[in-house]
Amino acid sequence: MIIKGKKKYLLLLLLLVGILGWSAIKEVPEMKEVIKQFTNLSKRAAVLEKYGEPGVVPKELTKCAMTKPIVTKKVEKEGIVYYTMESTVEKCDCSPTAVGTTRIFTMGWKNKRIVSFEWGGPKSGKVEY
Repeated sequence: MIIKGKKKYLLLLLLLVGILGWSAIKEVPEMKEVIKQFTNLSKRAAVLEKYGEPGVVPKELTKCAMTKPIVTKKVEKEGIVYYTMESTVEKCDCSPTAVGTTRIFTMGWKNKRIVSFEWGGPKSGKVEY
């Protein structure tokens, strides 16, 4: 049977949605909490302090208003689960030129704690601060 016209595109769309649904990145509950609190500066600072090992998460992560992060990658290596994320700076009094840039960063989790943090820099490649 040959599928024609709109039905073919609908079938392709459903197939694509199915594939994407199965490949969605699953976060640990603690990571979900970080993502949920991320858009509020004070809540973000509190949740990062709650789960972050001392000295791991940089203070810069709590200085600017940012969008809810999107997890783009998950990798497990040597017992640490690394989540790579992107978030756009919405407002930043300490660096107005950072506004509108998308930041890339990676958090490493082990035993329900953030044990590593790495900036990937802005998506544009231009460092504002």
